[in-house]
Amino acid sequence: MNSAQSHIDPNSTSFRPMEVLAKPWMIWAVIFFLMASFFGLAMRYFHIGEIPYFEYKHLLHAHSHVALLGWGYLLLSGALVFTFVKDITRLKIYRNLLFLAVIANIGMMLSFPFQGYGLYSIAFSTIHLLVSYCFAYFFLQDISKIKSQASVKLIQYSIYWMVLSTLGLWAIAPIAATLGRLHPLYFMSVQWFLHFQLNGWFVYALLGLLVHYAIQKGFTVNLSKITFLILNLSLFFTYALAVSWSTPIESLYYFNTLGVLLQGIAYFWILKSAKFLSSDFLKIPNHWIDGMIYLGVLSLAAKAFIQSALVLPEVATMAFNIRMYVIGFIHLVMLGAITFGIGGLAVKNFWLPSNRPSKCGWIILSFGFISSEILLLGQGTLLWAKMGFIPQYHLLLFLSSTLFPLALILLLISMVKNQGKYSTIPILNQIKSKTQISTNKQTMKTSMLMSFGAALLLMISCGGGGGENQGSYTPPSAETEKPADPKGIGEIKNVDLGEGIDESMANNGKAILDMKCTACHQYNDKRLVGPGFEGVTNRRRPEWIMNMITNVEVMLDEDPVAQALLEECLTRMPNQNITVADSRDILEFLRKNDLERTGTKDAAIN
Repeated sequence: MNSAQSHIDPNSTSFRPMEVLAKPWMIWAVIFFLMASFFGLAMRYFHIGEIPYFEYKHLLHAHSHVALLGWGYLLLSGALVFTFVKDITRLKIYRNLLFLAVIANIGMMLSFPFQGYGLYSIAFSTIHLLVSYCFAYFFLQDISKIKSQASVKLIQYSIYWMVLSTLGLWAIAPIAATLGRLHPLYFMSVQWFLHFQLNGWFVYALLGLLVHYAIQKGFTVNLSKITFLILNLSLFFTYALAVSWSTPIESLYYFNTLGVLLQGIAYFWILKSAKFLSSDFLKIPNHWIDGMIYLGVLSLAAKAFIQSALVLPEVATMAFNIRMYVIGFIHLVMLGAITFGIGGLAVKNFWLPSNRPSKCGWIILSFGFISSEILLLGQGTLLWAKMGFIPQYHLLLFLSSTLFPLALILLLISMVKNQGKYSTIPILNQIKSKTQISTNKQTMKTSMLMSFGAALLLMISCGGGGGENQGSYTPPSAETEKPADPKGIGEIKNVDLGEGIDESMANNGKAILDMKCTACHQYNDKRLVGPGFEGVTNRRRPEWIMNMITNVEVMLDEDPVAQALLEECLTRMPNQNITVADSRDILEFLRKNDLERTGTKDAAIN
C-alpha cells in the first residue's frame, strides 16, 4: 500500500483527482480530532487536579463540538465525497466547503473553551450548520447520478437525517425565548439533534460505506423496502428514550422497546447481506487495516446489543442515571464504530496513510479506546452493584486518555510524511481550463450569501431577548409571585438532624452519591456538569436538599432556586428514584463533608 500511495501519477488514466482533495481534508479532520482529545484530556484532569482559567462545562462544549463537527463531520463527509463523487468539475465546490468548515471549526475551537455558549461560538456553530446544508445540497445532486443500489440509498438517507437533525438546533432559540431554557421542549430539541446525528447521519453513512465496500469486493447486496422501513422506524422509535429523560412517561419506554427490536433486526440483516457476519469476516483479521474495520463493525454490533438491553425500563433508567454508561455509549459510536470503521476504509482507499507511524498511531488509538471503555463501563457496573470505585479510577482514566493525543500526533506525522508529490493547484487549473464551471461558482456564491444571512438571523435570535424573563420556564400552575419556600417543594417538611454525625448513615449516603452523582458533582466546590457539594448544607436547608433529591422533577419545574441552578448548568438533573431514607443518608454525608471541608455545617438553619 505504501508503494501504491507514493507512486501515483497525476497524468495516468487511473489517477482520480478527487483523491487530491483527500490529503488536506483528512489532515484537518485529524487536527480537530487531536484538539478534541486535548479538551477531553483536560476534562479528565478536572477529577484529579485543577486547571486555572477554564470551566469544565466550557471544555465539555468545546470537546463535543470539535469532536462531532470537526472530526466526525469531516471524516464522514470526506469519505462520502471521495467514494461517490465522480465529476472532477465539482472538486472546487467541495474544496470551498472544506475551507468554510475548517474556519467554522477553528472558530468553535477557540471560542467554546473561554465563553461556552456565547456570541462567537454560536456564530461559528451556525456557519458550520449552514455549510453542512450546502454540502447536503451539492452531494445529493452528485449521488443522484449514480445507479441506485443499497449503499446509495443508505447514504441518501444519512444526508436526510443530517438535515432533519438540525431542526432541533433551529428550535432551541424560539423555545428558549418563549418557553425558557428549562422547558422540556428545550431538552427534547437538544436530544433530537444528538439522536439523529449519531444514530441517523453517522450510523446510516457508516452502514452505506460498509455496504459499498462489500459491493466493491464483488458481493451482491440487496436490501428490500421493508428493511429500509424497519430501519427508519427504529430511528424514530428509539428517540423516545431520549424524550423520557426530560419527560418521564411510561409509554415512551414501550416505543423505545419497539425501536431497539426493529433496529436489531435491521442491523442484523444489513450486516448479514454485506457478508460482515460471515464466518470469514468473524475470524480474527491478519492485517491491521482489516482489524480497524473489524473493530468498527464490532462496536456497531455492541451498540445495537446494548440498546436491546434497554427494553427493560429499569435498565434504561439505570443506563441514563449512571453517567459512565452514557459517556461509554457515545464513545462506542463515535470512537468505535465511526472512527475505526470509516477510518479503516479511509486507509484502504489511500485517503489516510498506511505507513509505519500511521500503523503505530492506530494501534495506540485502539488501546486508548478499549482501555477507556473498559474503565467507563466497568466502573459504571461497579457503581450499579454498589461495589464502590476502582482504585485510582480517575487517574487510570486520565492515563488511558493520554493515549489519544499521542496516537493522533503519530497519525499527523505519518500524514505529513506521506503528503505526496502533487497538490491541488495544478489539478484545479487543469479542470478550469478544460471545463466551464461558472454556473457552479454562481450557485456556490448564492448559497453562501443565503447561508450567512441565515446565520445572522440565528445569531440575533440566540443573542436577543436578554431581559429578566429569558430562560425562565414557569408552568401555569406555579405561583411565581409567591416567594420561594426555603424548604423546597415535596413531602419532606421537617428534618431532625440529631446530635453530631451518624457515621453509618454518612457512609451509606456516600456510597449512593458515588454510584449516582459523582459523574456530575464533586465533593469540593468545583463545578463539573453540576455544582460542587461543598458548603451545600450551609446554603440550603436540609428539607430543600432532601426534596431536591426525591422530588427533582417538580423542584426543577416550580422551585425558583432549583430553576436558577438548572439555568446556570443547562443540564437537567435526572430522577434517580432515591427513597426518602436514602436521601436522609445522603444529607448526613453532605453534613459530614461540609464539616470536614469548611469547619461548619447546617448554617442554613441558623
